Amino acid sequence: MKQYRLGYDFLFLPRKSFKYKNDYIGAMSINVLFNVFNDDGSEKFFESDDGDLRDQTIAFHNGEHSYLFKLIICSFDREEILTFAPNISLLRKSDFSFSWEIESYWKDIDKGFLEPEKITETEFMDIMKNNKDAFDNSDNHSAQTTSYFTQEIETTSLNR
Repeated sequence: MKQYRLGYDFLFLPRKSFKYKNDYIGAMSINVLFNVFNDDGSEKFFESDDGDLRDQTIAFHNGEHSYLFKLIICSFDREEILTFAPNISLLRKSDFSFSWEIESYWKDIDKGFLEPEKITETEFMDIMKNNKDAFDNSDNHSAQTTSYFTQEIETTSLNR
């Protein structure tokens, strides 16, 4: 049985592609990794019996389910560039806590199709800060989530 944490991308779309140095930028994104904690403080991991890691939902005490990315609202902001806010209405239904961290930064180079390239936080912020007008649009209030990723947990490192 595999255990893993889930993460999601948050995608920021410009009004149209623009030139940055020698590239045409068609989109920017961040990958955000989530940690979910039970009410006793232990971390909850997602599991897969068949060996295939897959996207999974979390269950609330009222029987409803939600994807982790819906627990936070990530948006473009002209002053702060990125803002994160908890989704209070969903969190009120939960009996767990969670944290998140930005795991990586990406620019999507427009070559007639978007080709992702991993970049540093510094480059990401430079692109976003110098192109605020391009990113200050309704598509980025809040950012879109288009994919998930996993971080496998080594079972030997778990305290059981």
